[in-house]
Amino acid sequence: MAENSQKRESNLNRVTEFLKNISIYAIDSGTAEIYGGLQAALMRQFAPKEKSKRRKTKLIDIGISQHDLWIASVALQHNLTLVSTDSDFQRIQTVQDLSVENWYPPTRET
Repeated sequence: MAENSQKRESNLNRVTEFLKNISIYAIDSGTAEIYGGLQAALMRQFAPKEKSKRRKTKLIDIGISQHDLWIASVALQHNLTLVSTDSDFQRIQTVQDLSVENWYPPTRET
C-alpha cells in the first residue's frame, strides 16, 4: 500500500527501514518438496474420499490458502515458529508438526 499512498516516498522509506531487521526466506526446491508433501497430506486428511471428487478438489475447497501453505512450508524448512491466529495453520498442524504461537491476549468473556 506504500506504493499507492499519498506519501509514497516517505512510506516506502519506512517499509525499507522496517525490513532491515527482518529475515526474508526464499522459496527453493526444498520448500517446494515440503509444500508438495503438506498438500498431499492435507488432501488425504480433508478432501473427499471418492477419487472422482478428490481429483477436482483444490486446497481452497478444503479451507487452506495456498499462500498459507507456502508460509508453513518455509517455516518447516527453516525450523521457525509461526505467529498467527489464522486457522489454516491449525489445520496444517493436524498433518504435520508445525510450531505455531498466538500472541493475542485471550479475550474476556463478559
